[in-house]
Amino acid sequence: MIETSEQYERAEEAVTKLKRFLLAARRTHTTEAYTALSAPILRELQERERDIIIYLSRSPEVSAE
Repeated sequence: MIETSEQYERAEEAVTKLKRFLLAARRTHTTEAYTALSAPILRELQERERDIIIYLSRSPEVSAE
């Protein structure tokens, strides 16, 4: 679960890296190998993107300083 803007940034970076990896794997693996390789990574992407959406959907906490 993402609680801070720093965690959000790290999650976005991780999503970008996973997507780049999958794009490269599509070019170098057979269909069968890519399907086996990508399944757990795609699940990870879905989980991270879900966390990002939840974080962005919450109202920001405004500091009363």
